[in-house]
Amino acid sequence: MKTDLSFLTVVADGPDDYVIGNGETFVHVPGVAAAVVAALDGTRTAEEVRARVLAERGVDVDVAGFVTGLESAGLLARPERPPNLWDRIRPGHVAWLFSRPADAVLLLLTVCAVAAAVAEPRVLPGFSSLVWSNSLTFTVAFAAGSWLLVLAHELAHIAAARSLGVRAELSLGTRLQFLVVQTRITGVWGVPRRARYRAHLAGMRADWFLVCVSACVLFAFDSGPVRLVMVICLSQIAWQFLFFMRTDVYYAFANAAGEKNLMADAQAYLREVLARRPGRRAGTRRGVRAYAWFLVVGRVLGLAFFAAYTVPVTVAVCRRSLEELDAGAPAWQPAATLAVVAAGWLVYLVVLARRLPARLSARRPEAAGVTGRS
Repeated sequence: MKTDLSFLTVVADGPDDYVIGNGETFVHVPGVAAAVVAALDGTRTAEEVRARVLAERGVDVDVAGFVTGLESAGLLARPERPPNLWDRIRPGHVAWLFSRPADAVLLLLTVCAVAAAVAEPRVLPGFSSLVWSNSLTFTVAFAAGSWLLVLAHELAHIAAARSLGVRAELSLGTRLQFLVVQTRITGVWGVPRRARYRAHLAGMRADWFLVCVSACVLFAFDSGPVRLVMVICLSQIAWQFLFFMRTDVYYAFANAAGEKNLMADAQAYLREVLARRPGRRAGTRRGVRAYAWFLVVGRVLGLAFFAAYTVPVTVAVCRRSLEELDAGAPAWQPAATLAVVAAGWLVYLVVLARRLPARLSARRPEAAGVTGRS
């Protein structure tokens, strides 16, 4: 029987490391396994492929058993996925966004933005000048602007994925206690390793583009809404560096380190450290060890982001509300603002409180030196 695996992608990912997949499921295999997949193009039987690989590489491979393993992994069939809106975007529609001329435009904007900030310090964002209107208008604008700019960030990921011919899916998800919009681009494993950075970093690229445009506009004239765009986009870039969660920078770092399961491997390494098993952790790769300790300090950075962004924005809004009350504004407007802010914090605290017991129960066996699945 002749097996045809020509629909599988085979991508070199490092020394004797290849990623094979069907667009939805991917596994990494050594070079000899990649050679087997390449030879199974529908023109040879398993025994013929076995003989060919033995002659070319000097390795005797149980090809039939290997194919059975691929079948159990779900790789022998093309994934059946209903079409979505983003499938209509062809690579040619969006590839120009990531071309060299586009890179040159972004570089020129960056130079202009830096020059504007140096020449006119008021261009730089400040929380004291952020609330440009009455507190209720600003609160509504901040909430709507945040979600719209998050959507723009994710649309950049979608455009980058589609420029590489990769399927993209948009959905809501969570990162720790944070509610996030996320783009699923599993198929990016099927493109060369260097090209994956485009998909991973496209959102931050879009954020930075908007930051630079905002800086240039603010140099010409002051604008509260433009300053809000700048602050939100800068915060989104900063948030991506909290890569003790699976953020854009996390995926870029994992790609650079050549790690396929970076977070799971780092958590396993930390469990071995807590259990004082030096033998088991001795073979852990350098990238995993480095990231494992970042997981430890990452919570501190998360709190720093919270203290440097979330709290100051809240304080600025509440201060403006109280000033409006003192100035004799209609009481319902500042009261509505404070109610919206309080509701947001209540949701945050409820989500945090619900997740905290699960985290504590999951940590106890680790502290006791018991290895478990996280």
